[in-house]
Amino acid sequence: MIRLSIVMPTNRDHLTAISRIAQACSWAGPETEVIIRDNSGSASKLRLVKEFERDNCRIIAADPCGVHENWLGGFDQAKGDFVLFVCDDDSCLDRSIAALPEKIEEVLGDSTVAGITGVTVVDNVRGTSLAGYEKIDADDGMTRLMGYLGSNHPPVLLYSAVRRDVMQWGMDIVRSKPFKLSFDDQIGALLYLLRGKFVPLRRILYCYNQQNWEAFDGAQREDLKYYLGAALDPALNKLHWLLCAFEGAALIRNVVSDSDHPLPARQKMADLWFATMFQRFRAHPREDLGSALAPEAEKLCVKWKGAAGQLTFENILADICQFVALFSQEEAMKYFAYWGNILGLQQAPAA
Repeated sequence: MIRLSIVMPTNRDHLTAISRIAQACSWAGPETEVIIRDNSGSASKLRLVKEFERDNCRIIAADPCGVHENWLGGFDQAKGDFVLFVCDDDSCLDRSIAALPEKIEEVLGDSTVAGITGVTVVDNVRGTSLAGYEKIDADDGMTRLMGYLGSNHPPVLLYSAVRRDVMQWGMDIVRSKPFKLSFDDQIGALLYLLRGKFVPLRRILYCYNQQNWEAFDGAQREDLKYYLGAALDPALNKLHWLLCAFEGAALIRNVVSDSDHPLPARQKMADLWFATMFQRFRAHPREDLGSALAPEAEKLCVKWKGAAGQLTFENILADICQFVALFSQEEAMKYFAYWGNILGLQQAPAA
């Protein structure tokens, strides 16, 4: 019986990445499967890593594709009760991986457990630190969300062993969103926390290399790749955290069932999420990345930063859609169709 699926989507073609793949393959065992999905298109890399295959360890040669597709393609092959994603520039501690199947066995019958998480080592240019979240093992969803949002860590909760049906639910929602953006890692962590608690492994589990996201300017260059990949105008970067605030709060309010969280509790959680992300929007001005639509994006920033007490989902959605329509009517209609349906709207409201 496979208790744990470890999925590594890989694109990098250098010795460090190959060493990470070799380590991941070594974790395969009777209760643990390892899935390596390589979309690099490198024949020499594939020949080498194919030598690492063993029982319960598969190397999948995928056609060149985007990051999301590579992750989702790897997940679709997973059979374990819990799934752990590992990036090909990160690593895990061998003993912690070995301890996970037994921990999974302990919590398997408790449907209130969404995942198992350990301490994460975060490595960046400023140094190395230990990241963890307080109270995400609480039964109460609001307490879990407060623990997550109250930390000052990157969203390393994603690098936990997550119950496969919970991960499937979260991925289906993220996959269905009209725009795939870099803050979807925040949305993914939010969705997991809405579904249940995360029990601690009480070990260092994951070593996270923050290199691409460690500096503000570099992180925005990474964000730009997502906007361009989704065929969106880069001026949307100025509205980055407003979009994240709106999308996360709308999902909390409207896609979680009453049996998981009653409506009053969902409203409080949505308010907390929105307030946290909106504060990022207000406090951290972002670049227009050379867009001709920068003046229009700046007008929206000024409007919403001064709109305290007058914020509604409907009006935010109207403004976002009207801005997107400046460069693509089709994308604006897609965005309204999806989020209007989430909010139960029949037609676009006036901005």
